[in-house]
Amino acid sequence: MIYLKLLQNMALIALSAYMYNHSSILKQLIKDELGTADKILLVIFFSTLGILSNYTGVNVEPANNINSETMALGYLGMHDAIANTRPIAAIVSGYIGGPLIGVIVGLISGVHRYALGGFTAVACTIATIVEGLIGGIARKYSKDESLNVKHAFFAAIVAECFQMIIILIFARPLISALILVKIIAVPMILINSLGTVIFISIIKSVKEEYNKVGAIEAQKALNIAKRTVKYMRKGLGEETAKNVSKIIYEVANIDGILIGDKSDILTCSVKNINKIRLRESIYKGDKFPVYKIINEGQMFFVCAPFNIPNSGFQGVLGLGLKSKKDINNYFIQFVQELSDLLSNQIELYKLNKLAEEASIAEFKALRSQIQPHFLFNALNTISSFCRTNPSKARELIIDLSNYFRQTLKREEDFAYLKDELEFTKSYISIEEARFGNRLKLIIDIPDKMMTAKVPAFILQPIVENAIKHGILPKPEGGSVYLKASFKDKEILFSVEDTGVGMSNERLNEILTKWPGIGLKNVNERLKLLYGEDHGLSIKTSLNNGTKISFLISMKEVSSANG
Repeated sequence: MIYLKLLQNMALIALSAYMYNHSSILKQLIKDELGTADKILLVIFFSTLGILSNYTGVNVEPANNINSETMALGYLGMHDAIANTRPIAAIVSGYIGGPLIGVIVGLISGVHRYALGGFTAVACTIATIVEGLIGGIARKYSKDESLNVKHAFFAAIVAECFQMIIILIFARPLISALILVKIIAVPMILINSLGTVIFISIIKSVKEEYNKVGAIEAQKALNIAKRTVKYMRKGLGEETAKNVSKIIYEVANIDGILIGDKSDILTCSVKNINKIRLRESIYKGDKFPVYKIINEGQMFFVCAPFNIPNSGFQGVLGLGLKSKKDINNYFIQFVQELSDLLSNQIELYKLNKLAEEASIAEFKALRSQIQPHFLFNALNTISSFCRTNPSKARELIIDLSNYFRQTLKREEDFAYLKDELEFTKSYISIEEARFGNRLKLIIDIPDKMMTAKVPAFILQPIVENAIKHGILPKPEGGSVYLKASFKDKEILFSVEDTGVGMSNERLNEILTKWPGIGLKNVNERLKLLYGEDHGLSIKTSLNNGTKISFLISMKEVSSANG
């Protein structure tokens, strides 16, 4: 009978799991990173579940060696105990929120159990706290940080075994404790372990669905970004806004769209709308928030800003839906990601415009770095990871952003070696994602060199050359070795690849005829800064790889530091 009663209580667990995943208030707890408010909500939810489980438990009377068919709805007699599903609340809360959350939930629901009385009141209070702690430890020390049903199952078994041991230690008389454990041990271990698995499985399933939807939205944003590049290169004007809004409207499942610049709406697809009132709603206030929802007429616009580092607010993107109920976290995140990608394109336009107008060599070199083919290739690579590996896609978006942001903030001829390496690593991360195991970068540079200053954009072009002309033509790929060492009063840098190498004729062509910021540009800059004898030293032969070396004078480095 006790099995049947506990199985009936599983309906409460299933209902709670459904509420946890589908309630508009509780759904936010599905995310990986929980804030303070989220943790408080977690404690309230699972403490309530634990208290309800106390009331729905099976009243067991070991003194008479029987289980009562009545539920424990009131206070217990001094010889009574409860078989219930309270441990599920403590274990699951600990597994989701960590040891501290598990202990707090165990303490609250355990104290409530103590108030109900019975000869196991103290033992059950202690056991519930321990069970919450075990749930938290199981997640914390799991090799896989994601929700693991097997780990949760074994944690529940261990926790329930501890509960039986604690009952035998603290509950008196001992004979009653022995009889009680004999009655409830197997049912509670099995049923509560099963309940924990069901709860965690439901949460895991919803989280996976959440990630799938997020991946689809991210891929949709990247698809839009790829198609809008050619228009955004012209700058954010009325014509560009119309072309971009048309593409977004075709790809995204929306009812309306608007795009604006710093002060006015450039285009709005919704007809019969009060654009004056809409403009006032968008541009009111000194600072544009991360996003805002604006209701105008029968349309709800989720608006996100175009923000550029060092330039601030540059415009706004608004995607409209007719029903406010359709605006969820997925949609808001999609709007924000899309506005970020378009912001990067505006940033690139401003950089290219600056490069066209600038007369100094650094900005000419800077401009030639940001080639459309690299952006297209990078976006294609990220898009391919959106469905297969959303976490990797997010990492690559950050690497791409860092790569272009580094090109924007360089205003001096020299940069710290640490920054040069970070810039090069961002580029390599994207290339490694494209070509997988065919490409590997090994960096061997002492930490004490990181504060030295080197010519800006000096390493990445050489590494890029090694990849494009050395590694990629080789079917099995290869490795690139980036090294630096002290040599007298100078720093010796070398970039060596295990690629296909090149003939002397090919080498001469690269050094003399190729445009842009390739080896020719790097070679000329080094000679200009350090003298004719400080150009690139290149050793190469067909099928034997290439090694490029150069020296930077420590004296010049010191003066560069000022």
